[in-house]
Amino acid sequence: MGDEVHQGEEPQARAPQAGKDAGAGTAASVRVAVAIACALFSFLATNGSIYPGLVAIDPWVREWATLFGVVVLMALVAVARYCPCCLRPRLFNGVALGAVGGYLVLGSLGFRWASPGLLLAGSLLDSLAEAWLFVLAYVAFAQLEAARRPVVAMGACLGAYLLQPWASVLAPTAAVAANAVCFAVLFICVRPLVARPLREAQRSEPQAEMAVANPQSFLPANHLLFVTIFVFSVAQGLVIALPGPFNDAPALPVAFIPLAVILVVYLARRRMPNADGLFALCALLIIAGMFLQPSDRLVSGGVASASNTLIDAGASCFNLLLVLLVGSIAGRNRVTALPTAALMLALYWSGVGAGAVLGNSAMALLGWTEEALVWTSFASAMVFVTFCFLVLKNVSFAETIGAIRAPEPAVVAVKPQEEGVASDGPESASVSARCDAVAAAFGLTPRESEVFALLAQGRTVGVIREKLVISLNTARFHTKNIYAKLGVHSQQELIDVVEASGSASTS
Repeated sequence: MGDEVHQGEEPQARAPQAGKDAGAGTAASVRVAVAIACALFSFLATNGSIYPGLVAIDPWVREWATLFGVVVLMALVAVARYCPCCLRPRLFNGVALGAVGGYLVLGSLGFRWASPGLLLAGSLLDSLAEAWLFVLAYVAFAQLEAARRPVVAMGACLGAYLLQPWASVLAPTAAVAANAVCFAVLFICVRPLVARPLREAQRSEPQAEMAVANPQSFLPANHLLFVTIFVFSVAQGLVIALPGPFNDAPALPVAFIPLAVILVVYLARRRMPNADGLFALCALLIIAGMFLQPSDRLVSGGVASASNTLIDAGASCFNLLLVLLVGSIAGRNRVTALPTAALMLALYWSGVGAGAVLGNSAMALLGWTEEALVWTSFASAMVFVTFCFLVLKNVSFAETIGAIRAPEPAVVAVKPQEEGVASDGPESASVSARCDAVAAAFGLTPRESEVFALLAQGRTVGVIREKLVISLNTARFHTKNIYAKLGVHSQQELIDVVEASGSASTS
């Protein structure tokens, strides 16, 4: 490989190679930054131009498209976690590019003819393409060196939000064409960067099984981090839907300002705000927007919406947070890049959609009056504040991410006695005898002892399930109990305990 250095090489020979590696890293960073900027710009164009046009023709098209996108993303999560052999990158690439072409044709014709059917078909194709291509952009980002990720993420988000005013004034047909171009550019940029990690993901063990033996290398789907992403997304959907007819003033195009400030601070101090700081900033902006909603017309004078401006700023920080979270989690365990990206996008899309439905339903139930807006906005804000101050009070997501361990590169099974070496002492004890001794010492049940013995031999969870004819949940339950009793956190640590017991018995 290009980064290999032979011992006999002179420093002069290493310098060109180092320069070549640095150049390749810079080129990859630029490609990823362009890809993420394209993804975010298409997101802004969709929300600022296409969705308002859809709502004017048939509001349910937007909801069906969002739901379909979430289903596609969750299907990707399921494939990566339970059946990675079904991951077909070339097929998925072809389907996504075909969907982009269909979206361009059907979406343009649908807006021109005001046809709900064509718009629904085009929007479903758009969601299909977005789901796969956005995940590719996040996977490519996770492949970058850790030192490059902050500048790439902040630069990409800042570039996209600087173009937000233009994205919002595009005609719907022009926005459809712009999105199609963005999707094509995104794919061209990331394709060479994601080919290898996708092949590795396809050939890997199911992550659901890997997580059983190495729980500290994977975050479960119900982890509070993912729950928080969903709650924040619901809050964004609520504040978008609640103003209704009482405030149609546009937001000021200043959502890029917090991103610019974060970038300047990083360049000046080389210190990136951690996940907790970004979550707090997003929460502050969203809460401020919620409390301003009832008095927005008085505060802004109908010229620009103060609440929408704050909400847009919070959304820009939240998009930056999502990108950095995927990079941080997948940077510690790169096999999780695809399902982590797909899960976070699914939570974001479904949360915003659910929040919009809740907001509209609450206002419809109470009547579309300013008094209803006051109470609904206040109740929503208080629920969100309660979540932030009670549920997240003593939680540090930075520590959670920092605790993720890279999975063991290869599990080394307990070594039996070397062949050809005879011994009458304790050293001649078999692996099975050692496992039995450890199991008895730590009080393992008979079933746990069977699972323990196979883990000590380096068997994967898939093999253990097959040999013992047990379900994944049963294997997870027994492995969790075994690790707790032995005080270990991975399969390799378990094997080390057995090895140590064998060494102790010979001393």
